[in-house]
Amino acid sequence: MNEQIKSDEMAPALTASEAERMIVKNLPPIDHHGERVEHVGSNSIRVRLPYNSAFMGTEPWQDGSGQVFSGPMVMGFADTAMYCCVMAALGAEVIPVMTNLNITFLRPARASDLIAEARIVRRGGRLSYLECWLKSDGETEPCAHITSTYRVSKR
Repeated sequence: MNEQIKSDEMAPALTASEAERMIVKNLPPIDHHGERVEHVGSNSIRVRLPYNSAFMGTEPWQDGSGQVFSGPMVMGFADTAMYCCVMAALGAEVIPVMTNLNITFLRPARASDLIAEARIVRRGGRLSYLECWLKSDGETEPCAHITSTYRVSKR
């Protein structure tokens, strides 16, 4: 019997440490903030953004409970996580370029590490479709849901 290997059973092209190095190697210095890749799967990744008070907006949240992460910082981190997910899945010889990003902010990202769990929903010939959930460390509910499309070409 000829069994086909399921895509979620395949090994990722890059290890967690190799994927983490892609952030520093391929993105400009302004776009990396000490992100740590904690886990890679064949089509998934978990990335942690260590808390830094410089990432917080200056306005207190509506209920007066304190400051929250700036929206642009949250969006940039989601992009970095999904970019890294494509790299980890397909290897260092590809160039993933975001073609669109849609974000829904569900609740404030609190003053703690941010955790991104991203996955490739579908790999096409040139386009890969991804989704990402962001959580504040220690929280059970996500603070944002992001979908994105990346055009992938060979180096």
